[in-house]
This record gives sequence, structure tokens and C-alpha cells, in this order.
Amino acid sequence: MVGIDIFFVTNRNYLSANSTKFFGGRFNPDGVAALRFGTARFEVSGDKPVLIGAQVYPEQRPKNPGDKFEVSGRMSLLDALRDRMASGKHDTLVYIHGFNVSFVDALSAAARLAAEIPGDYNVVLFSWPSDGAMIPWMSYYSDREDARASGPALARAYLMLYEFVADMKEADRCERAIHVLAHSMGAYVLRQGVQAVQAKEPRKFVRLFDQVILAAADEDDDCFESDAKLRPLPSLARRVTVYFNRADRALLISDKTKANPDRLGSDGPRMMDLLPKKVNIVDCSRIAAAADPVVQHSYYINNPSIAADITATLANQEAMAIDNRDVTRPEYAFRIKG
Repeated sequence: MVGIDIFFVTNRNYLSANSTKFFGGRFNPDGVAALRFGTARFEVSGDKPVLIGAQVYPEQRPKNPGDKFEVSGRMSLLDALRDRMASGKHDTLVYIHGFNVSFVDALSAAARLAAEIPGDYNVVLFSWPSDGAMIPWMSYYSDREDARASGPALARAYLMLYEFVADMKEADRCERAIHVLAHSMGAYVLRQGVQAVQAKEPRKFVRLFDQVILAAADEDDDCFESDAKLRPLPSLARRVTVYFNRADRALLISDKTKANPDRLGSDGPRMMDLLPKKVNIVDCSRIAAAADPVVQHSYYINNPSIAADITATLANQEAMAIDNRDVTRPEYAFRIKG
């Protein structure tokens, strides 16, 4: 049996040490940007990771207002990641989940991602309070508002990472990469985080990540045209890759029934000629149904062809040189063959 550790950062409400759900579907009572940190252990039996348990790192508040935490979950997580990246020479992948996902389900999705993508990545889940209960109309709107409100929490996590890296001694730097993969409404959380960092600490808006992947993004198709949306995102990364599927039924519902503009994850960007030069797009329409035949929305996992493409992307292979791609527009637009 193979063991997988998933680190997590969340602005959800902590339930209790005895709860098997660990965190609920509401915000941290200390505030929407208040974060807790920890790690979960999975064992892979067959093709499904099984959750063994989770540890929420303890926090000890300072005695005086304004002082640093005496025991910090943030430092426990960042120190552990630094040690693993330095000793194992492995990259780290930050995963932001989408709509209608409980905390435990988000952990499981992160573990599946870790199991399916070769390279032994350190996977860090950012989990925001998605309802995890499918109530048509109501839960989608509730999650979208919670996604919007979670932007400052994601920004706070980013700034913590920035300060940790900036304060690190040269001898402690491991020269490994940090990547981001946002799925579905997780791309909207990412947008809100981008805007929050720019509003609060614009000088710290730097290229901290190597690859950023938007998979089945529940985001407007004009998001790269507007500074108020995701146009600034490429400044954070070496490259941004958008995976989309024209038959994505979840995004069709988002488009048609929720009065949203056309979705980035359905047809790609609205205006190809206005794409920032760091952005690549990959059409998964031919093969998405093989992994997710009903909804065709979670095709980024359980699909060997897409897993291979994501693996090559994370390894920073030249876009034109990645196997199993047709070039639909030279330099930045591709289609997975099969």
C-alpha cells in the first residue's frame, strides 16, 4: 500500500478533534480570512485513496494583541514543506477545489490528484467553505458568494508564503518549484485572491509560482481581458495553462441557468488575440467523456492522456513539444489527440 500525505490550508470552521469531518461548510468564526493548517494521511488501495486520519496543527494565541502566535500552524506547515522539498527535491502543487465539495471530499480529490500525476509532488489543498450539499440554485449562489469572500483568505496564504520565502536564508533554498491547479469555481477563488493581493500588497505580487493550471474553470471567458479579473494572473507564474471541454455540462448549467457569461472552461478564452503571451489553452473535448462520462467536468483526474499532459506542463516542457497534442494555433492553442 502506498501512503500519501496531503497538506491543507482552510478558512472553514473547525468542528472538533473528535469529528470525522474535521471542518464544516462555514467560515472560520475568527473571520473569513482566518486560516487553519494541517495534514491528512491517505493510503492507496486499488485506484482509490482511503483517508486514514488528519492532524490539525495547533495554534496558541499571543498573550498581547499584535504579537505573533506562540505556536503557529502556518510555520508548522511551511517548515514541513521546506524540509520535504529540500530533502526529496520534489515540487509542490497547490490545489484549489471547486463548487459543492465538503472538506473531506476536497482532501480525497487532492489525494487522487497526487496519486495520478507522476513525480511525487507535495500537494497542498486550499479548501474554502463550499457547501458540499447539492441544493439546486441555492447552493451554487451560496458557494459563489463564499468563493468571492474567500479571496482575502487565499491572499493571506499567498502573503504568508511570500514572507516565508523572502525571509529564508540562501542556504535553505531548495530551488524547487511551486505550482497551482484550480478546478471549476476554484478559478473564481483564485481571481478573488489575485485581486486581494493587488489591493493590499501590490509590491509583493511577484512570480512566486512556476505553472498555474485552470481546469474546467467556472470563470468568465473574458477573464484575461480585464485587470479586475485574471489579466494580472500571468505575472505570478512562468506559464498559465487553461484546460477546457466544450461538452462540460456543469459549466453549461452555470452559463445557461445562473445568468453567467460564457465560461472559460467550456470554450476557452473569448478573444484569442487578447491573450497574455504566457497563457496556453488546451482543448480536452475529444477525451473528457472517457474520465467523466455524465457531467464531463472532473476530467482532469482519472484520465491518463490528460494526466500525462498536466505532468508535462508541470515539468515546464515547451508547449509545442508536449506529446499527444495537435496544434490549433501556433505557440499557445492545442488539442489533446486522444
